[in-house]
Amino acid sequence: MEIDSSNQTLYIKYAEMEMKNKNVNLARNLFDRAVMVLPRVAQFWYRYTYMEELLGNISGARAVFDRWMQWEPEEDAWMAFIKFERRYGETEHARSVFERFVYVHPEPKTWLKWTKFEEDLGEIDR
Repeated sequence: MEIDSSNQTLYIKYAEMEMKNKNVNLARNLFDRAVMVLPRVAQFWYRYTYMEELLGNISGARAVFDRWMQWEPEEDAWMAFIKFERRYGETEHARSVFERFVYVHPEPKTWLKWTKFEEDLGEIDR
């Protein structure tokens, strides 16, 4: 039997089954394989980071986000990373993500999001 290694649904269903059966390491391995085989599929990255965060593995979720950002994804992915850092009060981490974000996506709207972030923190000088 031949299996299509690019079948996104198969990866998702398999990982969900492993999580449901409390086989966290197997689910982690599946997501790891999925993001290596299909690194441009954002759904895998979102689910992988969500799973790690749900398990309380904040440093693991951050590491997955860092790996994802190396692929220079779309704006929504960067904003998800920034929101993740803000949820845990990691302002400096969020700031460094914004720095990388504007480097990869140097559009005016990206800079405006960063200035809004700093303004919300009361850091008008920045």
